[in-house]
Amino acid sequence: MFPVVSPKKISERKRELHLEAKAYKETIDGQVSDLKSEATRIGTTALIVGGVLATTYLIFSFFSSDSDKKVTTKVSENTNLPVVVKKEKTKESWLISSIKGYMLSFLMAIAKDKVMEALSILKENHAEKSSQ
Repeated sequence: MFPVVSPKKISERKRELHLEAKAYKETIDGQVSDLKSEATRIGTTALIVGGVLATTYLIFSFFSSDSDKKVTTKVSENTNLPVVVKKEKTKESWLISSIKGYMLSFLMAIAKDKVMEALSILKENHAEKSSQ
């Protein structure tokens, strides 16, 4: 009913299949490790760029907070009417504005360098993958 296959051929076929499976596993492990290293590199670059941008935003918002710039005055001519609050901006010192400008330009230059570095890494990785 069933074809008879010699045990020697079966053991040889098993060995061949095990060798093929081992080769495929090594290939997949290599690809996974490449993906891990690439994801780690891109993640750290993105984290650095995000940190620089967040720091820039925090420093800029700290130096240019709205509470320091506005002076509130209450105007009430008649006691029967509701109180009107006017907010007027005060002028900022030229020294403070120049320091903010220098800090902002310095931090933006760092962010630009990190973005350019990330783009060059991505470009290199894309060129390596397309050449393979």
